[in-house]
Amino acid sequence: MKREKRLTRRERKAVEAREVPTGHAAHIHCVACGRHIDPSEFTRAPTSARYLRCQHGSRYASCTGCVTQAMGLLSEHDRTGQPVRVADAWH
Repeated sequence: MKREKRLTRRERKAVEAREVPTGHAAHIHCVACGRHIDPSEFTRAPTSARYLRCQHGSRYASCTGCVTQAMGLLSEHDRTGQPVRVADAWH
């Protein structure tokens, strides 16, 4: 009886990388105030949340009321090279 072919380590890692993590990926918080942002807030009219990008190309979420403060945090991150000082999350 012939053994069933198994995946190599590289193939297993590639399959695991393709799997979408549930829960955490859709859990978004504002960088400036830490408020929980629902993904629909980015698309409905009027939008109540936006994505901002730092110079490195990373994407950060922000409430529309916190955009100025979030831009300040991102510009500090760009100037110093330190991680973004993200506010504590709350719901």
